[in-house]
Amino acid sequence: MTRFAILFFVFTGLTAIGLVVLSNWQIPAPTVAINKVIANETLPK
Repeated sequence: MTRFAILFFVFTGLTAIGLVVLSNWQIPAPTVAINKVIANETLPK
């Protein structure tokens, strides 16, 4: 039972740390413009 409790607390702690890191991560927005030409024949009418 103690191994299960230790693993549970380690997993819970790692999950909490991961959520904090992801919530504070300042991921930059894409800066490259993408221009793609689509033929009129492929568009729905």
